[in-house]
Amino acid sequence: MSSKKQNTHLFGELDKQIRVMSANSVLLSHSVAEKVGIHPTDLECVDFLYLYGDLPAGKLATLTGLTTGAITAVIDRLEKKGFVKRKHDKNDRRKIIVMLNKQKTDTMITSHYLTLGSEMNKLYKHCTSAQIKTLLTFITKANAIAAKEIANLKY
Repeated sequence: MSSKKQNTHLFGELDKQIRVMSANSVLLSHSVAEKVGIHPTDLECVDFLYLYGDLPAGKLATLTGLTTGAITAVIDRLEKKGFVKRKHDKNDRRKIIVMLNKQKTDTMITSHYLTLGSEMNKLYKHCTSAQIKTLLTFITKANAIAAKEIANLKY
């Protein structure tokens, strides 16, 4: 097989596996959200807060591609369940900062990801530092492309 044909085949396989990974991620989020008793979108918002820390409601809306009205409903639901609380930004009282209740999140949500985390850590140990760096670069760029697409779809 020529190098060009081999690359075309590899690109196709990579695309397929990324799509499978994406689908698995969505399905896993839906399953965990169902177990916890929240909407899958709410779970993703919790994850963004877990990853990035306290965020202005507007930034959370931008990250998710939700309107400000929709993100307000998400925050309302999460606050009612005890996963987040709101506070006014000390520099601009019009801004609302969404703060994660990490203890509640760890108790109710993180436990559902322990096996996955353990298995992924085993997988990471089979990779060299160079491979991890390559994967990290690729995934970081892929996430930027996806974030741009979310923003484009919003408008």
